Amino acid sequence: MFGFPLKPAWAEIANIVLLSGAVIAFVMTMNAYPIPPGAAVRMAEQRGIEIPPEGLDWTHGIAISVVIVAAVAVLMTYVARRTKFGRYVFAMGGNPQAAELAGIDTRRMTMYIFMVMGALTAASAVIALARQTSATNDLGVLDELRVIAAAVIGGTSLAGGVGTIYGAIIGAFVMQSLQSGMALVGVDSPLQNIVVGIVLVLAVGIDQAYRRRFMD
Repeated sequence: MFGFPLKPAWAEIANIVLLSGAVIAFVMTMNAYPIPPGAAVRMAEQRGIEIPPEGLDWTHGIAISVVIVAAVAVLMTYVARRTKFGRYVFAMGGNPQAAELAGIDTRRMTMYIFMVMGALTAASAVIALARQTSATNDLGVLDELRVIAAAVIGGTSLAGGVGTIYGAIIGAFVMQSLQSGMALVGVDSPLQNIVVGIVLVLAVGIDQAYRRRFMD
């Protein structure tokens, strides 16, 4: 009636098939998360399930901790990029004095930032405790070094005002891959911390060199 162009029937059917296939593939991938053999054996023993001679090959949906991380990343990206609070945080990180002169209540914002960090720390502590099924008073010791290194590797500047949530997550993947690789090859824990410190120093050096070259 209005003269709008219409897609042919075959194009609509192809779109439905492709989208449905993508959704099914995504769900199958998410549900193919393998359970480690040792954990599968413990779960079978707890449930009174007989373990076959060939062992157990169980899979389940994607780990809840990954879902939590994804949800927090999306939420914090929105907060950092689309809200007044996020803009104020970046302004304070870039130049606290200029932000205060611009009318931002820096003391109140600092309190809000610590509140957000406390909530995120609590979430990470719950995930860590759930994965280890135990609590110790030294949980997270020296993890701050890895966190700083991950943030800097992901593009966050220690001088403030620059950084992204997804960049920090990519940096965390890099640091965890490095730590897991060193553990697999048998590197001692103290030497692992030294390697992480070297990576952090290199990342900070590169960041400072970049800022002097392109921002000064």
